[in-house]
Amino acid sequence: MASEGPGGYGMNRGHRGATWLSATALGIVASLISPAGAAAEGGGQNLFPCSSSSIRAGALLPELVPNQQHLADDHIVWRDPQTGQFLLAFSAGIKNLGAGTLNVVGYRDRVSGDAPNPNTMPAYQRVFHSNGSCDELQIGTMSYHDIHHHYHLDGVMKYELLDSRLRTVKPNSKAAFCLADIAVVDASLPGFPNAPAYNGCDPNARSSYVNMGTSVGWEDVYDKALVGQNFDVTDLMNRPQAQYFLRQTADDAGIIVEQNDANNTTGVWVTLGVGVPYSVGGPRPGV
Repeated sequence: MASEGPGGYGMNRGHRGATWLSATALGIVASLISPAGAAAEGGGQNLFPCSSSSIRAGALLPELVPNQQHLADDHIVWRDPQTGQFLLAFSAGIKNLGAGTLNVVGYRDRVSGDAPNPNTMPAYQRVFHSNGSCDELQIGTMSYHDIHHHYHLDGVMKYELLDSRLRTVKPNSKAAFCLADIAVVDASLPGFPNAPAYNGCDPNARSSYVNMGTSVGWEDVYDKALVGQNFDVTDLMNRPQAQYFLRQTADDAGIIVEQNDANNTTGVWVTLGVGVPYSVGGPRPGV
């Protein structure tokens, strides 16, 4: 059972009714880049260079807000049939409620032969203006994930499991994501695109150009069944029942330029220990 977290971790209740899109629907929508002037990028090079390497006045910034409702409604204790481990698995999402799209690109020299090891490239955030121009800032690194089979933006998320005194019990289980438009959270926001602008993750380990993002009014969601969306709580399930705080922080590394950094953390209380119900299950590879 879960409950709201302590002060500072309250849920934004105005965005509970997310509209979920099936994988089939996402697959048939043509890939776009927002705004319209940045469409049809890709192919292993920077085809749409921005006009500025610093943020100019009037930039339309994104606003990242973690979705507490996913943590509250979609967490579960599994016992993995293969390992016998108890896993606290949870879904999580990041909403973009800002004035502008969150667009991140990575590019490097073309790869000849095998993919490099480590397989990384510099990451750049593109901040757009109302006239279609953009500013581009280097913000970190994209890394190819060998289990998820696509590129992730490093440092965009942090999960923690804390005890009743908010001390760390389990370390961060995941810190990188492939950003995409998965669910509608606020279609009333100016700049909201009716179709997902970012609907896939680059599976090519040898890519020299990667483009990802989350549009205004959309959110990126990672399901509890995916690798990295859980904590091993085997030891805690063999102790007397106690309350723990599952905390999610968007942009924990502080790399994203956005409207407000003060609302990037949320969480829920969960109960773990002897006698807590559990199901049989485990993670699967995937996006």
